[in-house]
Amino acid sequence: MEFAVALERVISAPRPEVYRAWLDPALLARWFGPDDLTVTVASVDEQVGGVHQVELLGTDGAHVNFVSVIEELVPDERIVFTFKFDPTAHETKLTITFRDAGGGRTALRLEHERITAEGTLDGHSVERGWGQTLAKLQVFCETTSRVARQEGEQA
Repeated sequence: MEFAVALERVISAPRPEVYRAWLDPALLARWFGPDDLTVTVASVDEQVGGVHQVELLGTDGAHVNFVSVIEELVPDERIVFTFKFDPTAHETKLTITFRDAGGGRTALRLEHERITAEGTLDGHSVERGWGQTLAKLQVFCETTSRVARQEGEQA
């Protein structure tokens, strides 16, 4: 049975910064993944058809490897991936959209579609995982954006 999840978040950082956090491997490695996973390797071939891969290590020692192919890139507006929860998993569709939310903030919408329920992978676990991931993205972007603004004010 297939299912989908959709989450929204308003992040107090400019849209270009939030967009870059998904595509710059050095930035991606600092925030990506649910709370019980830590990025060990992040690589991004930033072009349509390019591979976007994140390897993570769980607190329980489990290795996770999210592999995606970039299907669409609209700078500062939208990224569409063919996403796999591991290299042998079914392909899913992951769409991230970015729009201005006023006051230098970004409204982010994550839509993950065509997910097949199997094992521990169900709507609740996927929504929880992406919720934790977006919370980490929000903290990362808001912290780095605030630091950049403070440094600019001091210059």
